[in-house]
Amino acid sequence: MGLPEVIRVDKTKCQHCLACILVCPVKLCNIVEPDGITVKADLCIGCGECIHACREKGHDARSGIDDFPEFLQDLHSGVPLGIMLAPAAAVNYANLLPQVLTALRKIGVSNVFDVSFGAEITTYLYLQALQSGVKLPIIAQPCPAIVSFIEIYQTELIPYLAPTHSPALDVAIWLKSQPEFKHLRLAFLGPCLAKRREVHDPNTKGVVNYSITFESLDKYFLEQNINLSELQPSSFDTPEAERAVVYSQPGGLTETFNRFGVKVKQSDIPRVEGPQEVYLKYLPELIEDIKHGNAPILVDILSCQHGCNVGPASTHHRTHFQVAKAIEERKENQIAKHDSISDQKAKTLFKDFFTWLDSENLDFSRTYSDKSSNKILREPALAEEEQTWKLMHKLSTEERKINCASCGYGNCRSMMLAIVNGLNHLESCKYYLFKENEHNLHNLEAQTLEIEEARDEIAAWNEVLEETVARRTQSISNLLNNAGQGFLSFGLDLRIHDEYSTECTRIFAKDIHGLKLSGLLFPEDEEQIKFIDTLFAKILNTQDESLLELYIPLLPSEVVVDSKLIRIDYKVINFSNNRDRLCMVILTDISDQRSLESQIEKERNLLKMVVEVVVNFNDFIQSVRDFQNFCEVRLEEIINSPKTLESKVTEIYRHIHTFKGNFSQLGLISVIENLHDLESQIFHLKKNIGSKSLDDLKEFFAGFLIFSWLEKDMAGLRDILGEDFFSQEDELIISKQKLVEIEKKISMLLTPGECKMLIPELRKLCHRPFDTLLKSYPEYVSNLAERLDKLIYPVVLDAEIILVNPDLYIDFTKTLVHVFRNAVDHGLESPDERLENGKDEYGKIICQLTSTEKQIILTIKDDGRGIDTEIIRSKVVEDGIRSVEEVERLTDDETVQLIFADGLSTKEEVNELSGRGVGLAAVLDELTKLGGFLRVKTEINKGTEFSFSLPKETDGLWGVSIAELMQPLIDTTCKFFREQANLTVNYQDNFRIYEPKKLDLYKVTAIINIRGALDIAFILSFDEPVLLEIVRNFVIGELTSEEENQYMEDVLAEVTNIILGNSLKEFPGLEELVIIDTPISISSDEVLVKYLKAQIWICKMQTELGNLSLSLVIPEGITDISE
Repeated sequence: MGLPEVIRVDKTKCQHCLACILVCPVKLCNIVEPDGITVKADLCIGCGECIHACREKGHDARSGIDDFPEFLQDLHSGVPLGIMLAPAAAVNYANLLPQVLTALRKIGVSNVFDVSFGAEITTYLYLQALQSGVKLPIIAQPCPAIVSFIEIYQTELIPYLAPTHSPALDVAIWLKSQPEFKHLRLAFLGPCLAKRREVHDPNTKGVVNYSITFESLDKYFLEQNINLSELQPSSFDTPEAERAVVYSQPGGLTETFNRFGVKVKQSDIPRVEGPQEVYLKYLPELIEDIKHGNAPILVDILSCQHGCNVGPASTHHRTHFQVAKAIEERKENQIAKHDSISDQKAKTLFKDFFTWLDSENLDFSRTYSDKSSNKILREPALAEEEQTWKLMHKLSTEERKINCASCGYGNCRSMMLAIVNGLNHLESCKYYLFKENEHNLHNLEAQTLEIEEARDEIAAWNEVLEETVARRTQSISNLLNNAGQGFLSFGLDLRIHDEYSTECTRIFAKDIHGLKLSGLLFPEDEEQIKFIDTLFAKILNTQDESLLELYIPLLPSEVVVDSKLIRIDYKVINFSNNRDRLCMVILTDISDQRSLESQIEKERNLLKMVVEVVVNFNDFIQSVRDFQNFCEVRLEEIINSPKTLESKVTEIYRHIHTFKGNFSQLGLISVIENLHDLESQIFHLKKNIGSKSLDDLKEFFAGFLIFSWLEKDMAGLRDILGEDFFSQEDELIISKQKLVEIEKKISMLLTPGECKMLIPELRKLCHRPFDTLLKSYPEYVSNLAERLDKLIYPVVLDAEIILVNPDLYIDFTKTLVHVFRNAVDHGLESPDERLENGKDEYGKIICQLTSTEKQIILTIKDDGRGIDTEIIRSKVVEDGIRSVEEVERLTDDETVQLIFADGLSTKEEVNELSGRGVGLAAVLDELTKLGGFLRVKTEINKGTEFSFSLPKETDGLWGVSIAELMQPLIDTTCKFFREQANLTVNYQDNFRIYEPKKLDLYKVTAIINIRGALDIAFILSFDEPVLLEIVRNFVIGELTSEEENQYMEDVLAEVTNIILGNSLKEFPGLEELVIIDTPISISSDEVLVKYLKAQIWICKMQTELGNLSLSLVIPEGITDISE
């Protein structure tokens, strides 16, 4: 349990002046903190010197703590209380002391006792102790500060402290033995703060309950308006002391002791007072005197200089002379009262009382406690001590012994220890501050020098900067002057500023400084000038952005200035003060641009006309013939017919309108414009036909060279299509090369939408019936059968007329030679074998060609021996294509598919016809490139049927194959994983069509539906570790496992979008013709259900962390491949 606090600190008033530490006899109880100097109660002895020092400085940051609040609370609660008044009250209150006793009773105190009487008892007990032979010297302990100091700091002297209590405790013990007073709770009233320590010390056994001070009591009297001078005097409730009333002054104990007539030398009872004398000198010397056996008998010792009469809680302001006089007068009064002026009478003054006291055997003994553990301070190790000295800038022995005492500790080592123990900081050391200032001054000088050097550098930089700014300003000016645009600005007065680009001068052909823009744009239109000036005024005066958006579009965006077409852009510039505003105007001469746009538009229209004419060649030729016949013959016939003029004009008008419609469908722009103009003039003629004659009619039409109107359009067609195009009127003659050139021009000049409509029409000109690609096979089969001594009927080719681009399918149809050859070589039996099996000796091979909306279906079937799956299984294992275990798991249908594997042949020997095992693999490879698939049906002794499903050539522009779509997806995926996840992706070079049950999906999968020019689904599937690695590289910052899982779905969608988006860029213009839906997550079951009927292409890939796959799916394929 810590010692009770006796000093209170108000940090808001503390000035860190260190005066408190300077006067403190123990120093280390003060803790210097940034916001004030606090007191550590366990190290404080309660002497109160710091309070005196703080008050002398005028800071009033420190004050005493007593038990007055608790005392007052019990007083108001009706607890019977007695107050023991210290001898110092005779000085503090002087002649008003009797009135103080009355005032105490007035506020509710039951009894008031004189501690001086306790001093009589204490002195008697000292005498008894001496006579009993106690250990000498006896250190008197009426001063609790002395007791605390010895118990904490000089415990060697504890055995020499008086074995009895102080006068206050001794009188309390006596009072408690008296029946009339034993029920009282006792309070000590005096000038001492340290008394609180004694009262609450366990060794005093709680005989006294409160320690209150003169300060607290006087403050309470003031609050209660108690004026001592207005009260009647009263007396103590105990016997009055004689000369022990002087106990509160130095030597008071000695004077009282001498009254007992004991002969001692003055040196045997030394009088010691004052903190500097007591703590720093006398007590340390006393220890040495005791060691040398040369100590006094009794030490009369008080902490306060001049004794308790000027204690820290006293409230008087008397001089030392007045204090001594007051004590002397009270002593004389008390001697007079007791009539003890003679030594003999004084010696026997309280003889009867002391005799009674001895008979009562009251316990006045006092014990003490060793509290040295409170002051445990850490001694630093040598390294730490040296480091602390270094921080204090005390490097030499001399610097460590400066001992200026400005820190309050008196010597540098004590300050060092305080810093080590966290009781003070470096800034409290004056020498440290001096050295710091010296160091800072040096740094400041260095910084000043650096600043001066920097200033010179900045000045040099400014010169360079000014030159650079001037250069760049000139460069910007040159740039603006040569940008081909006019830049000008104006403010609220609407007058153009001095600074404008030279292009403005060229546009307006004059100096425009100070002129208004409105007048330059519309020099002859006052109304327009006024309107534009009003708009500019509103724009430059409003702060409302919404009004700006309303006003600016009302300004002219294009004007013609001196035959130049000028585009105008406006920009309102706000300055930081939001007051001054400028309008910047940018003028661009777009005459050439418009001319170029017009030329491009003409070329675009010409190309459209070319396509329409080529595609609708017969209509074009007929329309030209009809128009020529009308111009040369029919027009004249109508004019000269016997019909009325109105009927003639009406009939001519119908013909002209019909020709305009026909040529409009063919895109002949020039002739359409002329015919439209003629229509308008005929319409006006018709209105006035009543006043016209036949000659007027003839003259009217003679004014038009109608026949020549076709020439301009025809010339354009000749430039692009060549003269051969018109060489034969009944037959379209145009080379394939010419069509390719036209297609390239269309792709360059027309929009993707227009290209999508026109280019397929051009391409159709090159189409041929699909069966023409197969016309060589019937003869080939017959010749092959003859070589192999087999009989066969002529091949049946049952074909629909399906027009296709032969270049697209030619490679595939060439590989069909392997199918026909296998049908003859492997499929058909010899005549004898066929007869043995009950078949016609002549074999049959039938080729059928049909189509649906999206598919071309080619079927090649024979009536031969069929495919023996057991033979295929054996050959597959024998050739190492599959293991035995794999083969055993294959169904018959799956086994048949193995005939397309590279290197598989059922022939035992290789000849010029077969045996290499590469033929059917080549067929499948070309089929896959086209995005097609096949189905094989076979039955032993019945024959085999190959059914090839080929996608029709798309009606759109981008008839890309699956291979052309898959490869960019694969390349983009590999690049993405390499750059974004540092993963290497491996895959097989080829990819194949799979049935739905073969669509391998992994843990996480995303799908994007693509609509428009393509009708397809893109599926991306990952092992979970692969996607997690992408998440970690995709999302910024460290993620927990839970957060990684939360991000997986979003990252999966984003990655799918990125890969697909970047892949589509490989097909220019395709982005505009497709719609990409939002990615969604799916499961493998969902895919199998959703795409039960579909064509599926898949590419399987591997990384260090797991697998992934890319798939393209065409839903609702032509054939139900699950069959």
